Amino acid sequence: MIRLFAAAIFCLIGAVAVPVSAAPGGEPRLTYIVPAAAESDDGTAVRPMMPDLVFADGSGMPQHLTQFRGQVVIVNFWSSSCAPCLKDLAALDRLQGDYRSQSFSVIDLSEDAGTIAQVRAFLSRQKYGYLHPYADANGSIAQALGISSLPVSLVIDRQGRLAQKIQGSYPWESSATVARLRHLLGMGVQ
Repeated sequence: MIRLFAAAIFCLIGAVAVPVSAAPGGEPRLTYIVPAAAESDDGTAVRPMMPDLVFADGSGMPQHLTQFRGQVVIVNFWSSSCAPCLKDLAALDRLQGDYRSQSFSVIDLSEDAGTIAQVRAFLSRQKYGYLHPYADANGSIAQALGISSLPVSLVIDRQGRLAQKIQGSYPWESSATVARLRHLLGMGVQ
């Protein structure tokens, strides 16, 4: 029975994983999607500190994750060719708008191989009114964090600690997710 269960799990995993394609020069790029699986630290255990990630903003200037200290931050790794990523971006844009007056930011890090200008143009075409263009230009942040699938989101508390890591698309606008976000923001339950 256990072998049958293990074989079924292996088949399911094999059925959803799409091979990583190589970018020019033979380096692998993040171009495959894995279904949602979340790791969360909702208990009282100490959350790990996030490293100071450096990424490009809409003008191509470097930004540091530490500049967002004091805010609840969602760092979302995405690609314009990833349908679940686009679903998440739309929901994250609405969340950013809903909580724009709070100490809350969404850092939507594009993993596309293009320029920051292309990211800016893509977000504009999608009519995202609250997301700002950011890019992990050469994929170094994703690589350093061991991210090999998209979308991936990191929820970071006001102290710069990892509160939750989410692999795959996520129900950002569900009542449970909104309650968790409000808790992290210190807003209490609605």
